[in-house]
Amino acid sequence: MTSGLDGRVALVTGAGSGIGMATARALAREGCRVVVADLDEEPVAALAEELGADAIPVAADVAVPDGPKALVDQAKVAFGQLDVLVCCAGIYETRTLGTLGVEEWDRVIDVNLRGTFLCAQAAIPAMAAGGWGRIVTVSSIVTLTGGMTAGASYVASKAGVSGLTRSLANSAGPLGITVNCVLPGIIETPMTQAIPVDARQATAERTPLRRNGLPEEVADVIAFFASDAARFVTGAHLSVNGGLAMD
Repeated sequence: MTSGLDGRVALVTGAGSGIGMATARALAREGCRVVVADLDEEPVAALAEELGADAIPVAADVAVPDGPKALVDQAKVAFGQLDVLVCCAGIYETRTLGTLGVEEWDRVIDVNLRGTFLCAQAAIPAMAAGGWGRIVTVSSIVTLTGGMTAGASYVASKAGVSGLTRSLANSAGPLGITVNCVLPGIIETPMTQAIPVDARQATAERTPLRRNGLPEEVADVIAFFASDAARFVTGAHLSVNGGLAMD
């Protein structure tokens, strides 16, 4: 079965590293034209150069309303349409409840949850115009475990992403748009370097597959959700954690 993504236009936030970068590469391999977005312009500029003429870099903050709107507008200007949105932009927080300040709480919620909402809100009208769309959100294993080494703000933000995914699936389905969610476990990315080495190793030893994951392994699942193979799948949540948490 072909993916059906050849010629489609994808917007990937958080594409400057980790899962976002791996996802941009995976979608480009499937024939997508890709807008690679990140708060930091330098890594996405390098990524766009690697991917070639069918990729453009954009620097934007997904937590402010003008950021996601600008991303969608630039996708339409560059490629004429928007078909796929992957919300990988996120920040990690390890502060315990007793040490977590309101400013830190707000920043994590703003980027991880509000950013996902704003990106979807901006993207859905563009997708609806073509009667076809795929949105993939990124939650986390922490919604199943209660946190592990993650702080309360991160857990709450990712639980919110899971709930938002279900709501979006209900509202966007009649427009021909599917909305699905991946829940990564401990994936070897720059973000998880905030987790102490011994804690990452202990997690790998508890995982049935006896290792932590790679960004490409999450990206492949995201590409599946964007493909024709998942055309009758919406509102789904798929764990990519090596069996560490089985839902």
